[in-house]
Amino acid sequence: MRGSPLIRFILLALALAATGAGMVRLTSQKPKATTGPPAGIEKSTVAGKRVPFHLLLSAPAAAVELDTGHLVHPSPGPSPLSGILELDPKNPRIALIVRWRNPPATGEHRFAKLTLEAPGEETLTHVFDAAGDIDDQLELPYPAPEHD
Repeated sequence: MRGSPLIRFILLALALAATGAGMVRLTSQKPKATTGPPAGIEKSTVAGKRVPFHLLLSAPAAAVELDTGHLVHPSPGPSPLSGILELDPKNPRIALIVRWRNPPATGEHRFAKLTLEAPGEETLTHVFDAAGDIDDQLELPYPAPEHD
């Protein structure tokens, strides 16, 4: 290679600095223009309210538990199970635990399909699945109510 090692070092340092600046620009978070919802859309206050649910299970369960901050134990009768969930306004999430009555066969996946019908919101459906018992949680897209 020909050329001065100092000039090659300076050119390499400039190229790395330009690449780093481009990466910082691409990965930085953009400031939000507005803090509220888009015009014409009211912010929902579903969190903290009672929400009807339906839970469809792929096999008979020995025990079912839904935790939203308020524990619900629907009786594991014939599927689908239904009832009312009370969401925590500060943390709208649902943790689901399903213990199957009979263990699944090798390679078999079991599922639980949860449907929430919150008033004033679109119906939300989520499928939990696992090779054995289900022990998972879902962060809900419902916004927390605004406090004055």
